[in-house]
Amino acid sequence: MNEVDCSRSDRDVGSVLSGEEVERLREAIGWLRGQRGLKLKDIALGCDAAEHTVRNFAYRKSIRPDNAFLGKLYKFIAGRKELLPDDFFADGKEAPPRGRSEFVGRLGRFDLVRMELPITKDDLNRVFDRYSGFYLCFRRSYRPGKVSVSWLHILPLNPNLDVAAEGLPLPRFTLFIEYPDAIDPEARRSYIIGGYALRRNGRIYLVGQNDGDLKYFTFKEPSSSRFTYMQGLSLLTSVEDGEPFATRVVCQYLGRKAAREDWNGKIGVFPDATFHDLFDNADIIKRAIGDGPILTGDNPD
Repeated sequence: MNEVDCSRSDRDVGSVLSGEEVERLREAIGWLRGQRGLKLKDIALGCDAAEHTVRNFAYRKSIRPDNAFLGKLYKFIAGRKELLPDDFFADGKEAPPRGRSEFVGRLGRFDLVRMELPITKDDLNRVFDRYSGFYLCFRRSYRPGKVSVSWLHILPLNPNLDVAAEGLPLPRFTLFIEYPDAIDPEARRSYIIGGYALRRNGRIYLVGQNDGDLKYFTFKEPSSSRFTYMQGLSLLTSVEDGEPFATRVVCQYLGRKAAREDWNGKIGVFPDATFHDLFDNADIIKRAIGDGPILTGDNPD
């Protein structure tokens, strides 16, 4: 798919997309949903479009929607190249259409090469078998006196993937973070982070997709396969001032099937008192994450 100048208006960007490129956008939605765990409403939120518009396009109820929508969708996809196969955007002439199996297979074959880590097949299977599912992640917020609650999905192995032919891919995760804006407390902003979920030497690592992105979790592996909490450390970057910070994190396992809609009112940043009102296990979480300040460049101790 050829790259388009995203500084142009949404309508202008959409108007220059060929029919084949529009199909590639539809293919990208399927990839983000199937391989990255994004929902249609996440994509709609990201490109500032109505969810039913995205849904109709994804399910081919709308073959070629309004150019303004196509432009917004293209900019959303182009801004998340790290979540797509490396050659999704062609340099020069348009890449030929590909089937889903090749789309999945290329990433699966190159994952381990890119990471260059001595990870065994047992390490990968352990993540897929034991840790795939949905979690609530609790940590101290970058804002003093508040707790951040995020939504984590460690994706299971795609049942349609031909492991014998394509090889076993690295497990993936998506992390959904939502919190009130610093200027307008009533406004809400959300961020979706994607990356690899690794297991090695008794530790579980959630590593951001892009090298150099300070978006990592490290957990001590639970001693039993039947667990409720995973405890560890997080290294993130504040979207407000770009400062990296570290803090303890606790993830509560919700199971292999859970609906984020059931937890929407409990995902965000909450003052301590509100946090205790919302969560029955607030005391357990607070003891686990502690009450000390987060670690930043100004507060290294």
